[in-house]
Amino acid sequence: MNRPFLTLLATGLSLIPALAPAETLPLPLTGPAYSAANEAYSAYERKDYDLAIAKAREALRQRADVPRLNTLIELAERDKKLRDQPRRAASSRAAASPGFAAASQGFKAYDREQFGLAAQSARKAIAQAPRRRDYRLLLVDSLERQQHLEDADQAVSDALGTFANDATLLMRRNTIRRQLAVPLATQGYRALEQGNAALAVDRARKAVAWAPEVSANQQLLISALLSAKDYPAAEQAASDALAVDDRHAAPWVLRSYARNRQGKTQAAQDDLNRAQSLAGLSAREVRDLRSALAQSSPPALECQESTYGLTCALSGNTGALAPVSDLQLAYDRVRAGDDGAAHAAFRKADAATPLPSAAAQDAAYNAMRVHEDDEAVAYFKRVIDGQKTAETPMSAQQLFDTRRTVGDVSRAMGLTSTTSYRGSSGLSGAPSTNSSSGSESNDLLQNSTELSWRPLGYRNARFVELYGRITDTLWSKNSDSDTGADALQGALGVRVKPFSSVNIMAALERTFPLGSSNVDGDWLVRLGYGSSIGTDLRVDVPSWWTSQLYAEVGHYINDSRNYFNSEWQVGRSYAIGGTGSRWVTFPHVVAAIDYDSKMKSGSNGDFSSGDAGGIGVGNNVRYWFREDAYNAPRSYVDFSLQYRARVFGEDRAKGVFARLTYSY
Repeated sequence: MNRPFLTLLATGLSLIPALAPAETLPLPLTGPAYSAANEAYSAYERKDYDLAIAKAREALRQRADVPRLNTLIELAERDKKLRDQPRRAASSRAAASPGFAAASQGFKAYDREQFGLAAQSARKAIAQAPRRRDYRLLLVDSLERQQHLEDADQAVSDALGTFANDATLLMRRNTIRRQLAVPLATQGYRALEQGNAALAVDRARKAVAWAPEVSANQQLLISALLSAKDYPAAEQAASDALAVDDRHAAPWVLRSYARNRQGKTQAAQDDLNRAQSLAGLSAREVRDLRSALAQSSPPALECQESTYGLTCALSGNTGALAPVSDLQLAYDRVRAGDDGAAHAAFRKADAATPLPSAAAQDAAYNAMRVHEDDEAVAYFKRVIDGQKTAETPMSAQQLFDTRRTVGDVSRAMGLTSTTSYRGSSGLSGAPSTNSSSGSESNDLLQNSTELSWRPLGYRNARFVELYGRITDTLWSKNSDSDTGADALQGALGVRVKPFSSVNIMAALERTFPLGSSNVDGDWLVRLGYGSSIGTDLRVDVPSWWTSQLYAEVGHYINDSRNYFNSEWQVGRSYAIGGTGSRWVTFPHVVAAIDYDSKMKSGSNGDFSSGDAGGIGVGNNVRYWFREDAYNAPRSYVDFSLQYRARVFGEDRAKGVFARLTYSY
């Protein structure tokens, strides 16, 4: 076949628009955003509206692409007003939102990637509130995630019965139907390559039925019919394609071929003339094309397969193909959950053309998920540098959160020193092996200093830490406990954080005496859990709600000793000096519980439960420091002072508690 014929065909096909990028389904929430959103829905269900609002806003700062969190905030603010101002709101009181309970379960299931349960909950919510568009979209999203595309198409059609001509729903239906057409078109093209014209025609017809606006589907059907020598049907298929869009040369060229085979010479020439006017070919090239059309075999079809569908051209001109870009493939792989392939595609796209800021940030989070910490940090730094010239720069808090992520991912070493009066907290807060019976005073001043190292890096918040700790009792009120060198002990251990989105930590350590201490060494197994909101610095508001909870259980193996301690603080943080200050004060209420099996019996044989619980009030003052252009403040000094009243158990639950922490 001569060059002008290929030129015309390639020109016509090159004018066919590339397939629209696949729809970006809302990605399930992960990590801290998931935890915050989950707690927000739970708080709303138990009518803790302030916490629900705070948690939802916390999640939104990390995932601004989740509009349902705004809906939750609106509902919580409304219901809080109805609760707190009943008379004022009586005239406008609305019934509790129908379907919200089922929908909230569905949203949480979606974020846990339990898409079957999410779809089931969405159907319940729709039955109770059929005019809630977001519930309809939850059902569609959940069905799509399960690849139940025909069910998703039906769900969209049902929604359009209520929300006629809704642009978003129409777009979703169009996207779903294109997805339904993709495997059919691929099967049809493979059948055409194998010479099975009948199967190719069948699959191509079905692909066109789902997505008639996709030019590649139309061209596949025309080519399959030409291969089957069904020229009248090929002519009709080309006419149908032109009825959808007559701005491209390829259907005119192919219909000209079909008409020429039927002896419709004038009609074939008219089609060529129209193709010439669209493609801008010279008269000589058109004459050569007419000669080529007289040949007995139709031009062979060459298509490139992708998850977006087919991109086609006719043989001899692969340059007419419009391949899916590496960046599109990267996002496609992210949606499919293949982070490894997405990472390779992001790299390739960035090597060809430096990624824009938004794509670089997505590439950074992808690199985190495949444990390429250095690469993630490099992407994040480019995002930060790009804010100077960005047309739509990040907000101050978004930029701060990005800098915080850089610090978290790049940190390999850590140093924490805590000096506490009557109690400690955190995973380094296990009772010392030299603690004695419950008859003794707990009026002690103790210090615990720990150095930690992450040998494998951050690993998307699923890290391993090796640590060493030195603990000492500095002062004892009644001199009934060893102090100084007599109380000095050390520990070496390893701890693991197995989940990215849940703050659970497991540890195994060996304790041993130091100095002149006569304590026995022991093996200690520990499991800790923490949950917090608003404990990090904020740079966008002068005050914010804060809550932090920790709980730890441990077992000394040789001593057969068990312990449990927990503390929950809730209050509001204030930036001292106004928004952006690195000084923060945190007045709060506190509840604390602890248990130590070694304290279950008194020195005189009196019964002792070994547990203690108290509630009270307190205040923390924290100063953040050690920051630079790429890292949010990485260190702080924190002083906490509390007074607690005993609620149950031993008297050690009441009194003054103080803690000074230095974290580097």
